[in-house]
Amino acid sequence: MKKNTSLPLLITFSISFFFLCILGTWQLNKNYIKKKNNLIFNEALNNPKQILSFKEDIVNLNYVKFRGTAEQNKAIYLEPRTHKGKRGYHKIVPYKVGNQYILVNKGFTKDKYKETSKQDNIEGLIIRIPKPKFFELENDIKNNKWYTLSMNDFQKKIDLNLTPYIVYEQNIINSNTRIAVKPNLISKVNHLNYALTWFFLSITLCVIFSIYYNKTD
Repeated sequence: MKKNTSLPLLITFSISFFFLCILGTWQLNKNYIKKKNNLIFNEALNNPKQILSFKEDIVNLNYVKFRGTAEQNKAIYLEPRTHKGKRGYHKIVPYKVGNQYILVNKGFTKDKYKETSKQDNIEGLIIRIPKPKFFELENDIKNNKWYTLSMNDFQKKIDLNLTPYIVYEQNIINSNTRIAVKPNLISKVNHLNYALTWFFLSITLCVIFSIYYNKTD
């Protein structure tokens, strides 16, 4: 051995290399899930389903159509949300369909605004409401500040028994106030590039460590 390698240095290198490999593998997995979800989305667009009731067997990212009554007085605005550099909100409105209530993401809006409750024909992508992630901000129900899509928090605020789904409305036509948005399950992020970056960094780390290890005093 040309150079004594201290145990702390070896441990640091091993942990760093392992961590970078985990990040690369994580991004590869996200890239696979993204491609799978985008495929489901594209197929769903060509096979819209008319919905009369929201049962437990609805598949994520189905493209659905239904008619319901908007409960505009119970609208919730998720913040902060952005679209093409502009800051605003996602307007969430509960709809009554038969004897059920379902949340509808009415899209991105720069301002909060009031509308009258009425019956609408809704078309959009449906997903099961995910559980809030650990790092997401908690909603401030008392002050009506909403940061996270949480069915439990919404039910406390609007006092309705909601179905466990949300529909992201897509057929927004001739609206000066709203822009359709898609769920995070459909990602435009190039996770493959991120994966290659992490793996490249792990290889670079190996090269640097090898040079350091083999250099002469």
